[in-house]
Amino acid sequence: MEVEITGRQLEVTPALRDYVRTRVAKAEKYVARNFGARVILEVDKLSHIAEIILNVKGAQLTAKGDAEEMYAAIDKAMDKVEHQLRRYKDKLAHHKGGTSLSDEAMAAEVPLGPEA
Repeated sequence: MEVEITGRQLEVTPALRDYVRTRVAKAEKYVARNFGARVILEVDKLSHIAEIILNVKGAQLTAKGDAEEMYAAIDKAMDKVEHQLRRYKDKLAHHKGGTSLSDEAMAAEVPLGPEA
């Protein structure tokens, strides 16, 4: 995973850089192969804006989050990207004729009572 972090009107501190990398690393559970991420952090008067662009096989996912604090903006943007990744992963599974994890969970038989 390659993460490129850019700051506009902002100096990216090591703590902020580590936080971005840990949040983006959580997206690996949705993508089996290597992917690239570009994160643009900027300050516009009183709002902090985080834009995350993920390049995965066959798609480019983009999300923006804004808040009064930069960490909250990063969280909002990552939540949006994770939602897009879940939809993308389900789309790939259904398009190729496979089943998604939610379909497998619903199809699994759950015993209702103790078996004798």
